[in-house]
Amino acid sequence: MLSFRIVQPEIKVSGCGVTDHSNVLLQCLREKDLLVERYSVPDRHAAREVPVVPGDIWILQVSIYGFDRKGVPLWLPSLIKRAKRRGLRLIVYFHELWVLVAPRMSSAYWLAPLQKGICEQLVELADYAFFNTDFAHAWGVEKIGERAIYSPTFSNVGEPGQVKAWGERKDTAVIFGSERARRQVYEQVAPILAAQIAVNMIERVVDIGANGEWLGEVAKALGPGRFDVAGPLAASEVSAALNSAKWGFFNTPWGQASKSGVFAAYATHGVAPVSIFDDAGAYPVPTHYPLPDTHFVRRESFRRTAHEVDGLSEAISRRAFAEHVRSRQLIEKILEVTS
Repeated sequence: MLSFRIVQPEIKVSGCGVTDHSNVLLQCLREKDLLVERYSVPDRHAAREVPVVPGDIWILQVSIYGFDRKGVPLWLPSLIKRAKRRGLRLIVYFHELWVLVAPRMSSAYWLAPLQKGICEQLVELADYAFFNTDFAHAWGVEKIGERAIYSPTFSNVGEPGQVKAWGERKDTAVIFGSERARRQVYEQVAPILAAQIAVNMIERVVDIGANGEWLGEVAKALGPGRFDVAGPLAASEVSAALNSAKWGFFNTPWGQASKSGVFAAYATHGVAPVSIFDDAGAYPVPTHYPLPDTHFVRRESFRRTAHEVDGLSEAISRRAFAEHVRSRQLIEKILEVTS
């Protein structure tokens, strides 16, 4: 029987992108009656606790800042090399590569070449590697060919197989995510939301996440009776709210949107994702998925008439729902390449 060991940075009880991702992998693999264990490896010393058994498959969750506060875990490739020499098989899931965008005077900017070198060693050691952005996948293909597989981040608040049709949904926009992300969304699009509320295209805006006093200012900007503060919700409650909404706003730059769990939640619930940006910024422009006004609505497109926005959004919701990779598909691919 296949035996898997998920190796990740610190397991955070409060949750984080990598921890949530590992939680779903752990559950899905165990549901298939496979032997799976998970290990928290925030540093070199913790790595000693991971058993190295010939024939085992490690799933290495790579976010290099999780393994070292400067993002240069020089010990990690050496650990993997020793384990592979003892007959280990390796799947690497790259949540992050090296820093792509940083101020020129920052340490991140100057350490990026070292980070890239570590990523290069890890991808070359991998039997197969998974990537969650167009840019990262293209880099992986350049390094290891067909052993590089594209797999955007999946939703960690449910992935319903069937969702409500567009016409059955409420004219509701959801803003979901961390406090920082949601504040950035409102800073960028509160006037647009207010304008679309004024013409009755949007009935109400629902905020899901940690409460803050600043939400009172958002309520004033959007008008009385049009803003619901749901607060933090359980995954099942978030899923139910998304399955009734039409739009969901996200703050991840275009070239990084496919690594966003919030974007994934919208896509897999039939919600039309709406970007607060109108360009890719300093990040690589996506070439495959997700594409502007194809898999998500551009900010300026959301300013159009109600009829135009509704038609565009319906098409986008269908396309994103059909094309976004689910956790089940990732597990099937992992089992396919390791069988």
